[in-house]
Amino acid sequence: MHHAAALVIAEGLAEFGLLRGRPETLVDQGAQSVFFPHGIGHMVGLGIRDAGGALRGREPDPDEFPRLRVDLPLLPRYVMTVEPGIYFVPALLRDREFRERHRDAVDWDRAEAMVDLGGIRIEDNVLVTAEGPEVLTGDVPSTEPTR
Repeated sequence: MHHAAALVIAEGLAEFGLLRGRPETLVDQGAQSVFFPHGIGHMVGLGIRDAGGALRGREPDPDEFPRLRVDLPLLPRYVMTVEPGIYFVPALLRDREFRERHRDAVDWDRAEAMVDLGGIRIEDNVLVTAEGPEVLTGDVPSTEPTR
């Protein structure tokens, strides 16, 4: 799920002109992580941010960014958040290592010019069923700005 979201975000950022390259290549390089610096979501249960984890025997890459909280098969009755987001985080945009690693993939001047926007995240809670996902928050009214 995270990889699919990263591809969509990379494609959109490339169309917008913040990233340069093919979405698959950008994701392989991790360039979208400059603007999508978190995992796609987490489990929800008794607490809003319940346990996650990885399959036994699957060791997380210590250099992976972002670190995913959930690397498990999605089983019926799990409730997961799906919360892709794009952010203009000054600390990430000004990180020398990120700038060097992604010097050809990111339009750094354009990204810096957008830092005051902050970012946006869209979140849904989704129940995993044997028949497919059920979006639990689909009927929640949006909070559009008033004029």
